[in-house]
Amino acid sequence: MRTLLTRPEGARRRIPAIYFVQWLSCDTVEIGQTTDGWAQMMRILVQDSGMVVMRLDKAGAGDSEGVCSELDYETELAHHKLALQSLIQSPWIDRERIFVFGASMGANFAPLLANGEHVRGVAVWGGGAQSWFERQLGFERRALELSNTSGAEIDRRIRILSRVYSAVLLDGSRPADLASRDPDFAAAWQLATGAESDTQFGRSIIFHQQAQAQQWARAWETLNAPVLVLYGENDWYACVESVELIGSIVNRSTSGRAEVRILPGVDHHFTRYRSKRDAFTSTGGVPDAKAAMDILLPWLKRHAE
Repeated sequence: MRTLLTRPEGARRRIPAIYFVQWLSCDTVEIGQTTDGWAQMMRILVQDSGMVVMRLDKAGAGDSEGVCSELDYETELAHHKLALQSLIQSPWIDRERIFVFGASMGANFAPLLANGEHVRGVAVWGGGAQSWFERQLGFERRALELSNTSGAEIDRRIRILSRVYSAVLLDGSRPADLASRDPDFAAAWQLATGAESDTQFGRSIIFHQQAQAQQWARAWETLNAPVLVLYGENDWYACVESVELIGSIVNRSTSGRAEVRILPGVDHHFTRYRSKRDAFTSTGGVPDAKAAMDILLPWLKRHAE
């Protein structure tokens, strides 16, 4: 497994550290020469935070060995835990001032990773506390609505997809097995966004089933650290209710521990659009990670004091 560990130039003492947990897809966390919103965000995090930053290439991504399409959720979580332990042992960092920052799918990993560790704070972007089943159905509905699908067709597809996701995520069935016995299921599974024979969005069905088994709401409830929840107004990947749920759960146990900030105009990919529909169609977007980082970096520095 490849980790990328950076520290501010000229640092000579132990300083605060950030462990970054990434997205669902099998893309590398190496920044390279890319200029999209994600790369812009990571570049600002590394260059301007004044902290040590660690990133992990998941198995089969970048220079990490393995096959990402076969990687399950529990194993990926275990890899992040091992990487965090490696960070804790680094001579560069102040072990009393470690933060976890999870973005997209990483927002779901973040509370599980931080629980049981002595972290100074947890920040997340573009993820919520609802179950994976709820997230998948909500994602499908938003995609249908934003593609100008008729109301009747939305109703028809959501009814079908509810049965599909129930069979796969709640009952634990393999789509390929069901499709081989039932042509109707084969056709229904193809309606799911990103669906292949036994993968979705390039990740194994076991990954998705194990994601559904996680108790993210309980993980947020038992987390003993300040929380910052960031969400872009034009993010159609996640819903605002699931994002706000993190804040309400955390603040229910300790009032004021969580801060929820919704950024006008920004989408899931740290890109600014005029509307959610423009974000859905990728029309006229401009990378703008600075809007989120202008909130995240001061929050990190304030809680690192």
